[in-house]
Amino acid sequence: MSKTLKVAAFRAEADHLFRLANVDYHACVGAHELDNWRAVAGRVLAEVEHCECKRATPYDLEQFRKAVEAVKERITQAVERGQAKAANDSLFSG
Repeated sequence: MSKTLKVAAFRAEADHLFRLANVDYHACVGAHELDNWRAVAGRVLAEVEHCECKRATPYDLEQFRKAVEAVKERITQAVERGQAKAANDSLFSG
């Protein structure tokens, strides 16, 4: 099911996805924060991934596609980074 957005909302969603991928992800410190980020990013991605905009320019569409891909890549990285942090934490905890 796709949701049709106005251009301003479509651009705002792309900005939000880029912020998730490029700011919020890098602010995560521990495995728990990465797990939480991944859950939030997954929910946001599920909500907006199939959005459409009839008046979007080709540039808008490309930016939106890049934003979706950036979040998907970060989700994959978060899994790997979270596993590494969890393993590291278990080495030092006991």
